[in-house]
Amino acid sequence: MASYKINPDANSEKPMRSVQFFNLYFSNFGSIMLANILLLPFTLLAALYAAASYKLLGGLNIPIASASLIILNAGMSGVALVCRYIYTKKEFSVFQTFKKGVKENAARFAVHGLIFYIVFAISSLSVTLYHGGTKTNGIFWVPLVITALVSLFVLFASYYMNVMTVTMDISLRDTYRNCALFSFGELKNNIFTTIALAVMGAVIFTICYIVNNMWVILLILALLQAFVIPATVQYIITFYIYDDMVAILDETNRNRKGDEPQEEKKPSMPVLDRQEAEDISRIASDSKDEFIYYNGKMIKRSEVEKLLSSDDE
Repeated sequence: MASYKINPDANSEKPMRSVQFFNLYFSNFGSIMLANILLLPFTLLAALYAAASYKLLGGLNIPIASASLIILNAGMSGVALVCRYIYTKKEFSVFQTFKKGVKENAARFAVHGLIFYIVFAISSLSVTLYHGGTKTNGIFWVPLVITALVSLFVLFASYYMNVMTVTMDISLRDTYRNCALFSFGELKNNIFTTIALAVMGAVIFTICYIVNNMWVILLILALLQAFVIPATVQYIITFYIYDDMVAILDETNRNRKGDEPQEEKKPSMPVLDRQEAEDISRIASDSKDEFIYYNGKMIKRSEVEKLLSSDDE
């Protein structure tokens, strides 16, 4: 039997980044829609909570109603794993992958949602307070600008929470620390992600503006939320941050011991069987990376090739 090798040059001629973005998105649009449909129970629970808070409080209280983010983000654990598999071009079942993402990560995603909600509630209240203060005293512009900048970097950090959780097997503390570092250190990717999300928001706003009918607008927004928006948002985030995030965290792990010689640092590799090695080989056929992420673990390419070659012999 011929030696089973990973071909690092299988996809050497890659399309432009923008073309790759749309090709990958529309070729997997069915998976995007199905992931949104599977998220519907969480979306409905979040909507029921928001409606109940509106009813009980006799009006809309944004900080309290926004606690629905905790419920919704628990369901996003499944969406995040689906989008990661879409981006890495892994063969998968959307239903099983969504189920696996929720089963393994829903609790952590709920914690992410809680933290993001607390920060959002404090930021929205602070911005409202300081903005009102600027009408009587210009000094309030200082805390207003500071709060806005802090909120922006919290938004940048939030891009990484979901993707990192379904990709890396690390503690919550390390996750938040890494997210904080990436919010400052990966400004280019963060800005591109924000622009892409803003463009999506502008398209939706334009559609609603053209329609100019409240009930039709509500129907359109409901349909977009049910079938398009959540997974599309997660896909956009994953597309722009995944590669650099994984590369940086991989490099950080390999240099964790400080000034030791590079050749002495050997990250521990999980034990693989033949079937797993073949799966990894197929997944990584269009990649040149030495380290491959498989089921949330870092696998060394040479170890996979060594196992496959030894079995063939």
